[in-house]
Amino acid sequence: MKEIFVGIDLHKKFFTFYATDLFGNEVAQGKLDSNLLSIDTLLSKFRSKPKVVVEAMGSWMWFVRALRSNGCEVLLAHPLKVLAIAAAKIKTDSIDAKTLCHLLRSNLVPTSYIATDEEQDARELSRGRATLVHDRTQLKNRVHAILTKENLAFLGTDMFGTKGRVWLSGQELPDGKKYIVDTYLKKLDETEKAIMDLDGVIKEKSSSDTRVKLLLSIPGIGPTTAFLLASEIGDIQRFPTSKQFASYFGLVPRLHQSGSHAYYGRITKEGNPYVRWVLTQAAQRNARYDEQSRKHVVRLAFRTGYKKAITALARELATVVYCVLKEKRLFIKDYKRSPMVCPAIIAGKS
Repeated sequence: MKEIFVGIDLHKKFFTFYATDLFGNEVAQGKLDSNLLSIDTLLSKFRSKPKVVVEAMGSWMWFVRALRSNGCEVLLAHPLKVLAIAAAKIKTDSIDAKTLCHLLRSNLVPTSYIATDEEQDARELSRGRATLVHDRTQLKNRVHAILTKENLAFLGTDMFGTKGRVWLSGQELPDGKKYIVDTYLKKLDETEKAIMDLDGVIKEKSSSDTRVKLLLSIPGIGPTTAFLLASEIGDIQRFPTSKQFASYFGLVPRLHQSGSHAYYGRITKEGNPYVRWVLTQAAQRNARYDEQSRKHVVRLAFRTGYKKAITALARELATVVYCVLKEKRLFIKDYKRSPMVCPAIIAGKS
């Protein structure tokens, strides 16, 4: 029975497919609606289960799950790397599907990691929390903006705490601005409660995850950060080195090399933005509360600026995260070294 290769360009409402045999002869092509019935229609065109490649877009999860449940081998193509390999002046859905198909047949597909259903579910929780925290910050900023227009400023530390709320309620504002401020505060309370409830769900789910327990031993990483890292990273064994790990999350500098000259630029910011964000947040906490990390950031900031210094600390923190998960060992600070270099500072089995 001949082997069949299928390239699929997936969209929210439809998908385009192109199929060939091992020798590149066209077997089938067409366009179907994006639903489970269409997947059955597609597979009915072949006598054996085909090998399928789908480009990693926003709605791939259900599609890949359905194909796998039907016994198909499925690869997830990295969109940026596919573009680099097979750039074309004329780009259509059918050409994209055909290109993916021939890359698959030639074993040249640059693949992306397919997270398990459990990992995908955990990611929705952690990403949902990150979105709620962003919404909370925006609401606070909007209240501050309205007060600034009236030349009002709270002199305490937290305008949205108990004392701050008492102060806010005593301010005389125009009726329209007062109504909007009260609306924002009500929405802020709802968002705060949603974050607290979500933290409870995350705490329950992470209680049996050994990776979360390992990550909690690293300074600057709390329960929600550890949960997000564990869910977003997935299988740590897919990263051969700590450099590739940091590169995957966009924490390495851009490199342009020509002859004997190498030029380094800003970090690439490619890959998963959530991990890059939480590692940067953890680095900022480290710089505030850990003496060695603070001195390290101050020393770098003198030459490069504070933001680049924090990014450099986040890069080192990524190395520590990698070592902790790879070696399955708790983190122990070595105060003779600066600031948290791996792997010599990893000790003690979990």
